[in-house]
Amino acid sequence: MIFIPLMLIFFICMNMGFVKYNDGITIISVIGMTIVSLATIWKNTKFLRKPMSHKRYVVCLWMIFIFFFVVQTLVCLYVPLNYYSDFIIIRDQVVHMSEEFNMLPHTNKYFQSYPYQLNIIFIINAIYSIFGSYKGVEIFTTALVNVSAVITAMTVCNMTHNRKISIIMAVMLNVFSTLCLKTYMPYTSNIGFIFPILMVYIYTSELKRTKKVILLALVVIVGSRVKITTCIPFIAMLIFGGYKLLKERDYKNIAVGLLSIVAFYIPVICVHDSMVKKIGFVYDNAMDHGFVYYFAMGQNNPTGGQYNYEIGVMGNNEFPSKEARDEFFLNMAIKSIRERSTLGQIKFFASKIAYCWGETKSDHLYFCKYDGVMLMIKHYTWYVVMTLMVIGTFFIRDKRYYMLLLGIWGVIAYLYLSEAGARYVLMYMPLVYVMAGITMKRLCKKQEFPL
Repeated sequence: MIFIPLMLIFFICMNMGFVKYNDGITIISVIGMTIVSLATIWKNTKFLRKPMSHKRYVVCLWMIFIFFFVVQTLVCLYVPLNYYSDFIIIRDQVVHMSEEFNMLPHTNKYFQSYPYQLNIIFIINAIYSIFGSYKGVEIFTTALVNVSAVITAMTVCNMTHNRKISIIMAVMLNVFSTLCLKTYMPYTSNIGFIFPILMVYIYTSELKRTKKVILLALVVIVGSRVKITTCIPFIAMLIFGGYKLLKERDYKNIAVGLLSIVAFYIPVICVHDSMVKKIGFVYDNAMDHGFVYYFAMGQNNPTGGQYNYEIGVMGNNEFPSKEARDEFFLNMAIKSIRERSTLGQIKFFASKIAYCWGETKSDHLYFCKYDGVMLMIKHYTWYVVMTLMVIGTFFIRDKRYYMLLLGIWGVIAYLYLSEAGARYVLMYMPLVYVMAGITMKRLCKKQEFPL
C-alpha cells in the first residue's frame, strides 16, 4: 500500500516539471494524447488478448531494431550533436588516447575529481579503436540502446506473457530514445542503459536459479564499473531474491552468488588497474569527490539541488584533508536541509523530481521545422508510460512488481539526495516501460481496473 501514495506524489511532481518546462499547447496535446491512448487500450482489449506466434514476434522485434537503428544512425551521421560539459571532456580524452595513450593536461584534474569516469574512457576508447572514429562510437551507442529496447520488450513478455504489449513498449521506448539527444553522445548513462534492464530480464527469466545468480553477479560487476548507480535496481532484486533464498534455506545459491561476485570483481579490477598504470594516471585520494560532495550539491537551495559552480569550485579547493572537506560539505548539506520549512521541503522534493524526470527541452534534437511535433511525440512517450506506471500501483499483486517499484523509488531517492539531472534518469527508463507494460496487461482485465 505504501507505493500508492508515493506514486501519486511522484505523479504530481512529474506534472509540475512538465508544466514548468513546456508551453501550453504541448501540455494540452500530450495530456490529450495520453487520455486517448488510455481509452484506446481500454476499448481494444480484444486486440491485445489475441495471441501472437513466436515466429512473428521475433520478426517484429528484428524489424523494430533495424528500423530505429537506421534512423538513429542517420541522426548520428547528419545531425550536429550539441556536446557540452562532461561529454566534451570524455570525447577529447578518448580521441587523444587514440594517438597517445596518456592523460591530457586539462582533463587530468577532472579525472582526479571523478576517478570513476576513467572506466568509461577505457570502454569508449576500446570501441573507438574498433570503429576508427567517434561517429562509429555514437552509432555503437545507439545500437546498444536499441538492444536495450529489445530486452525491455522481452522482459515485458516474461512478466505479462503478452507479446503484443511487449512490442508496443519496445516501439515507444525507441521513439523516446530516437528523439533524445543523450542517446547519441557516448557517456555512462547511455552505455549503462543496458545494465538495469538486463538485470530485470535475468531476474524474471525462466533460467535455472544458479544460472540467474551467476549472470546477475556478472552484469552487476560490469555495470557498476560503467556507472555505480546501475546497482540500484539490483539492490531491490537482492532484497526480494535474497529473502526468498534465505526463506527456502538455499545456501548453495547464496554461496554461488558471493563467489561469483568475487570471481568477476578481481579480474575487472586487475584490468582497470593495469589500464590506469598504462596511461600514467596517479590517483590522488584527496581530490576525489565522495558522496557528501554530491549530497551538498543535491541539497543546495539556490539551485534547487542541481549543479552549482560555487560548490564545484569549493570541491576543487585544497582542504587540510579529505576528511575536513567531507565534513565541510556534510555541514553545508545539513544546513540547507534545516533552512527549509516543512512546506519548503515538499516544494524542494517536487522541484528535484520535476527537473530530473520532467526536463525535456535540453534533451531534444532541434534540427528541422517539424521540431515542435517531434518534441511533443517524445514527451508523449514518457508521459503516457509514467501515467501507466502510476495507475499500475493500484492493483499490483506479484512481488516482482514490488521489486520494480522499489528499484524505481531507489532511483528517485538517489536523484533527490544527490546532484542529478535528466541524463542520469535515462538508463532507468526501461524499468518504467516494463511497469507500464504490466499495467497494460492489467487493463485488459476490466474487472481489475481500479474505480
